[in-house]
Amino acid sequence: MLSFLCIIPARSGSKGIPNKNIIDLNGSPLISYSIRSAIESCIFDKIIVSTDSEKIATIAKEYGAEVPFLRPKELSEDESLVEDAIVYTLERIEKYDYICLLQPTSPLLIKKDLKNALDMLLNKKADMIVSVSKLPCNINLVGKLSKNGSMKNFCKNKICGTLRQDFEDTYILNGAIYFGKWDIFYKKEDYYTQNTYGYIMPKERSVDIDSYLDLKFAEFLLKN
Repeated sequence: MLSFLCIIPARSGSKGIPNKNIIDLNGSPLISYSIRSAIESCIFDKIIVSTDSEKIATIAKEYGAEVPFLRPKELSEDESLVEDAIVYTLERIEKYDYICLLQPTSPLLIKKDLKNALDMLLNKKADMIVSVSKLPCNINLVGKLSKNGSMKNFCKNKICGTLRQDFEDTYILNGAIYFGKWDIFYKKEDYYTQNTYGYIMPKERSVDIDSYLDLKFAEFLLKN
């Protein structure tokens, strides 16, 4: 039988929003939403929060996650990589077949997304499933301005005259789900290969909390 581990990384430091991972969102700490979705999905044999904070650890345990140890401060700085924190965790626990990395800053994620991502992972025999959402505009309509604000060469090959419906859809990583084989996380292999597939999430569930405006928008969506 296959085994599944969920890891939710939640360091204490945050420049944009102090204590972001446990800030109140519609009456609950932000991290509780990811924990709740993981539990409700009934997928995981274990749900671990990786943190350097006793306070975050206490809250995570209250909502049903495990925090078997705190990670060191050097893996929790602004420049620290999540990949290193994941490896630190994997080196200290038993091995699982698959790992699902969930971000606490994606509170609109629901159990359906996790179940769909798992189905895609197994049905396609994929190495990794990564969540994405459709961009509101096509990447071909994105360009750079010169230092003086000039738009010379902004629209190359006359693409700005192309009808919107003639463009192919383009997608952006939404940061919510990274679901793949143990070795990819443990060996810090490339996530994005021929055998990695994008799980498309709707825009309204793809909010990534990085600012107070994001927080207000997420609160609005939760209430409505």
